[in-house]
Amino acid sequence: MSETSKDQSIEAALALPGRKIVLLIEDNSDIRKFITEQLEDQYHVITASNGKEGIKYAEKFVPDLIITDVMMPEMDGITMVKVLRKNELTNHIPIIMLTGKVMQEDKMEGLETGIDAYLTKPFSVSELELRITNLINQREQLRLKYSNTYVVDPKETSLTTIDQHFLENTHTCIRENLGQTSFGVEQLAEKMCLSASQLHRKLEALTDQTPGHLIRNMRLQKAAELIRQNTGNLAEICFLTGFNDQTYFSRAFKNQFGCSPNFL
Repeated sequence: MSETSKDQSIEAALALPGRKIVLLIEDNSDIRKFITEQLEDQYHVITASNGKEGIKYAEKFVPDLIITDVMMPEMDGITMVKVLRKNELTNHIPIIMLTGKVMQEDKMEGLETGIDAYLTKPFSVSELELRITNLINQREQLRLKYSNTYVVDPKETSLTTIDQHFLENTHTCIRENLGQTSFGVEQLAEKMCLSASQLHRKLEALTDQTPGHLIRNMRLQKAAELIRQNTGNLAEICFLTGFNDQTYFSRAFKNQFGCSPNFL
């Protein structure tokens, strides 16, 4: 299968909802096949054979978890993790490292780099599965913490500095374009220099909100501010915040704030 065909096959599979995505980076084809077979009933497994390929797939598909070997051709696991942790698109992803006997100083370097868990080869499949479950659940709990907040304030989160910076940039892009009715997910993704699917997976991983919901919520939040400030009538405020349908605006406003914009 060509590289393009492989990417298209992965994208088609990821379009199906329901399963978490695990990126497995391992140069040994037998181990790669074995781990894939153990996990594929529960997860969608994407595979790569070295660190450079791993970075490519991590950036392109933003998986829920990464499993990587240490020693690989072209780029080793530690170097790859350093690159991923400096990238605001991938720095939040939990990483499990598979390794042979490891010296304490090597292990400390890996933990300082941002590896979440080590498993020594040969490893127990049940332990690997448990580590995956626990790490994904930890991310889920953090994500759900913000799921009921209409617009998450980056400064009031326990997210990393890089993730806070990502959210701040996203909010800034939206605020600067609130009045444009044509501004949507594709336009936001373009301004963030991401694909729509990359933006979707990153935002959902951090806040449990899709880009479309975030844009709408920020428009409604701004509309509420303008109404309280008596900036204009509802038709004018609807236009200023990027809504081109006042009936939809009123319905969305009531769903979010529990009252009609006329009674705010």
